[in-house]
Amino acid sequence: MPPSIHPVDLVAALRQKHLTPAIVFLTSRRACDEAMDSFDHADVVLPPARQDQIAAALERVIAQFPSIAEHPLIDTVKRIGVAAHHAGHLPSWKIAVEELMRQGCLDAVFATTTLAAGVDFPARTVVITQSSIRKSRDFTDLTIGEVQQIAGRAGRRGKDQVGFAIITPSPYIDLGVLTKGLTGHPEAIDSQFTITYPMVLNLLKAHPHEQIQAILAKSFAQFQLNQRAELLERKLDDIHAQLEPYGPRVCTDWITQWQTFDQARRQKSPRHQIRREEAPEVSARFHFLTPGRVVGLTRGRGIVLRQYRSKGQKNPMVTVLRPDGAVTECPATTVTDVFDRVFDCEETSTYPWCTAESFDALSHQLTELPGRLPVLPILVSKDAEPLPDAIVQSLGDFPCPTCPSRPACQKDFALASRLRQEQQRHMKSIQALRTSLWHRFQERVEVLQQFGYLTPHGQLTAEGEWARLIRIDHSLLITELIRAEAFSGADPAVLTGVMASIAHDDDRPGAFPRISTGLSSLLGQVRKLAESLSPYEDPPLLRGDVAALAERWIAEPALTWIGLCRLTTMAEGDIYRLLARTLEFLSQIHTLKATHPSLAESAAKAIALIRRGVLEELP
Repeated sequence: MPPSIHPVDLVAALRQKHLTPAIVFLTSRRACDEAMDSFDHADVVLPPARQDQIAAALERVIAQFPSIAEHPLIDTVKRIGVAAHHAGHLPSWKIAVEELMRQGCLDAVFATTTLAAGVDFPARTVVITQSSIRKSRDFTDLTIGEVQQIAGRAGRRGKDQVGFAIITPSPYIDLGVLTKGLTGHPEAIDSQFTITYPMVLNLLKAHPHEQIQAILAKSFAQFQLNQRAELLERKLDDIHAQLEPYGPRVCTDWITQWQTFDQARRQKSPRHQIRREEAPEVSARFHFLTPGRVVGLTRGRGIVLRQYRSKGQKNPMVTVLRPDGAVTECPATTVTDVFDRVFDCEETSTYPWCTAESFDALSHQLTELPGRLPVLPILVSKDAEPLPDAIVQSLGDFPCPTCPSRPACQKDFALASRLRQEQQRHMKSIQALRTSLWHRFQERVEVLQQFGYLTPHGQLTAEGEWARLIRIDHSLLITELIRAEAFSGADPAVLTGVMASIAHDDDRPGAFPRISTGLSSLLGQVRKLAESLSPYEDPPLLRGDVAALAERWIAEPALTWIGLCRLTTMAEGDIYRLLARTLEFLSQIHTLKATHPSLAESAAKAIALIRRGVLEELP
């Protein structure tokens, strides 16, 4: 395949073919910035009339958003008629680019795929230069939905009779991914509904405890869970039909009776038995790790080919097919997620534990899996099921040796037992799906009762009344910090630094200003408390370097936005989002004026100091 087209040549070709304005989707922010840099020495410039049109449009936008007056890309935008648009830019700059595009001033915009969703930003042409996207620190293939979102930007209503989606050559592009994206059905929408501690407090404030289960049952999340349960119920009906030929015999439950008899017959002397000590979570999960099940592992995902117990120790083990085609043996404890997705797997008794046709089909299906899969909720019994001291004292306790049904039981047991186990798995899954939201709600209630925000009867305590006003991420950590008076005497700059460290969720490295002694000491206390709360709430990153940046913005009111950006290698768009999110956290604390007036006043001072410069331009 030929190398990628140079950005200058690409824009020239689009202009020649009358395919402008165009949005060129690139893999990363850096790729967008490098594309803009390539025009610094370009010979082709716009006619003076076009340049004047762009300059006039920019003046109108700059009058509304003065912060972009010195933006380094303005000269290229005026001279060439191209711009860049990605999350590393200020919101005001992105608004300016969008406005210039709507007015027909630009011929091309280099953007990341974040532009494809959530923004009314059409063009005559979209240019797809990639089949993967950078997420966190890894590249993953574009999903069908993302490809269709990108292609959907082609064509302006009322201006173009047809839109064009162009795929440019690249040595790193996978046409199969894009073909599937353009012709396939988008992935199903998955509810992102989560039950948080503030939600529980506010629900119990507004409704009696006995009404909340019915409220949760009306959510879209429960609707999706019910759909998955209904699918399993249809499978359960099929299994029930398959079990009908193995109906009751002399024993009402002959499958259990024969299994107990067979175990007693094979049972060895007690001194040779190995006692298994397994965590309840592992035991509950192992029941669902059947051939064909898609599972999440500590590294990546895979499909279970078989389950067994290791010799000697009898630890639960699984054989897993990996995306690279490798078949690995690993303990069941390495399984992190059990997904609600099972493929047909024709088992065999020899490696690779399934037929060649099944192996090829599973390998293909594994590579075709969407990025997100619904996780199967598995209920773990709090009380471990006691093991019997001995299955039986003697075989004479069973009628099986002289029972007339014995030959039929012995012949049919293997298949009937497998169907029974599958039936039980589906029944447990259905129960978990139908009640998982309610169980999560109950778990949150128990934690809030443990920490004193709720009474044993589910009523809000005095602390629960003000804690329900903190409706942000890591709410339990923040309310516990307030109860511990960790912010007592903290000035607005230190308070802002702590809130910024809690709000920030990006571990991207960079250069930052040095942290002050007071903020460093307080962050040490916050880390200890966050670690103690980890069983109840995922701890934040609590980066001291990021906290120092927010602290500096508050501690030095004369510091300009450009000066702040020079203190770090962080992109200014990321700095803006950090401070905007910190502002949201401080606003929540400011609502505690009635119960914590001193802390609320400190938050109010911090809010006033944050909202200056760039942060005054947008609501």
